[in-house]
Amino acid sequence: MQKIALSLLLAAGLAQADCTFSQPSNLDVSWTAYKTPLKIGVGGHFNTLDFKSTSAKEDTLSALLTGSSVNIAVASVDSKNKGRDEKLLNNFFKQMAGPDIKAKIVKLEEKSGIVTVAVTMNGVTRDVPMKYGFSNGKLRADGVIDLIDFKAENALKSINTACYDLHQGKTWSDVNIGFTMDIKANCPQPVTGDN
Repeated sequence: MQKIALSLLLAAGLAQADCTFSQPSNLDVSWTAYKTPLKIGVGGHFNTLDFKSTSAKEDTLSALLTGSSVNIAVASVDSKNKGRDEKLLNNFFKQMAGPDIKAKIVKLEEKSGIVTVAVTMNGVTRDVPMKYGFSNGKLRADGVIDLIDFKAENALKSINTACYDLHQGKTWSDVNIGFTMDIKANCPQPVTGDN
């Protein structure tokens, strides 16, 4: 929490220092789902993303990122376990409407450190608030979705049945989601020395 607060102060300071921000097209989308009554986390990310930025360079992070979108190919799910990935694809993602997940940044509030992302999955779109921080050229955002909000009860039931013994009969509906991207901040250097 302290880290996020410090990075927010840094971002606010940079915004006031007549900086310009630019982003390459790189993006990493990660997730952590939970299983068993002890709520053990299982994480991964997606290898195939179609990321579209709305601007190459802006004076604020909000102006740079608002409107950026990504199409996530669920077939590229990667949990570092091939057998698990096959079950996730066949017994979870393929049980929902539509082949992919879409997300779009609809608002970024630099003072509060909240970025709102419209996530579309299973034919349902929900605005998801995510806490973000920016430091050392990296922007990281983290939030939580509830699969019930996306009407994914059947997909949740399907993966729980397929993994019943491994999950000890419990697959949780809340999933942590996050994304990371590189952001370059070009700020004027302070003038030093005698004039």
